[in-house]
Amino acid sequence: MKKMRKGLALALASAMTLSMGLGMTGSAEDEKYEVALIVRNAGDSFVARIMDSFEAEAKNYEDLFTLEILDAQADSDKQNNLIETCITKGYDCIIVQPNDGNLQLPYCQQALDAGIKVITTNAGIRELEGGSWVDADPYEQGKVLAELAAEQAPENARTVFMSCNPGNLHTESRLQAYNDIYLEERSDVELLAEKITDREDQATFMATMEDWVQSYGDIDVVLTIGDALALSAYEVVKDNPDYDDTLFYGVDGLPEALLAIKQGHITATVMQDTDEMAQLNLDAAAKLLTGEEEVIEATMEAILITEENVDEYLDLYVEKGALTQEQVDEVRAEAE
Repeated sequence: MKKMRKGLALALASAMTLSMGLGMTGSAEDEKYEVALIVRNAGDSFVARIMDSFEAEAKNYEDLFTLEILDAQADSDKQNNLIETCITKGYDCIIVQPNDGNLQLPYCQQALDAGIKVITTNAGIRELEGGSWVDADPYEQGKVLAELAAEQAPENARTVFMSCNPGNLHTESRLQAYNDIYLEERSDVELLAEKITDREDQATFMATMEDWVQSYGDIDVVLTIGDALALSAYEVVKDNPDYDDTLFYGVDGLPEALLAIKQGHITATVMQDTDEMAQLNLDAAAKLLTGEEEVIEATMEAILITEENVDEYLDLYVEKGALTQEQVDEVRAEAE
């Protein structure tokens, strides 16, 4: 049976206690809202960080709601099935990290129409009627990298663009920014290849880079839509001296990427702070569930990280526990 709105249930329980003069310890007082986070793919390193951040932040809301994390395993059909399951089970709020926003949109709308609060994040679905979103501006993320690459790329730079997860707002928007800005500002560069892979795993990214190396030889700039792609591409050529000056760009600010920037392997990344993402999403969930807000739209900051400021964020990751001091000290010693 679909749960009563918790605020009403608690209010009724309180009223009964006062009128009867009895202390109630029954389930009405203990009942909490139920929130589900449906992630795109728990096997992705960035998504794993998102899950860790949500689990930690959820402790601050234990008196208000429970949080269950569900994994769509990079499968839009499975994600849609999970949304339908949440509707059937009567969750009070679902937070969805879409695999493909276009495919998840009608299912999220079904949840909204069923009276469930819906928040989409990373990438937010803006078209939902009555839906909320918490998100970075993916085009802005691509823009800051494209502008940096335009400044740093050598003359006539031989360039490749690598993307994944077709249909995803974030990947498509970043890639669009590379085409709009990098190629516009640097008419001298040669775009050797642009690929959007159907799979999002290291083996696929490495195979793509291996194909490019065999097909095109020297590559000066590798612009990717994610750190996992940039790190995989670097891994392919790390022992080849012909690629010592190749520039690699990614997005997400993964701890591994920050270490690679300090080591001089990766050129730059744009950080998405998963702790900020969790804080904003769960704060939004709390406000929606308690009726403080009806719809919430929150934008996260895009933070460019290069060799010039990477130490600041390495220290931040040590503080958060994402990296150990020993790991950071080791790469700093190597960089000296």
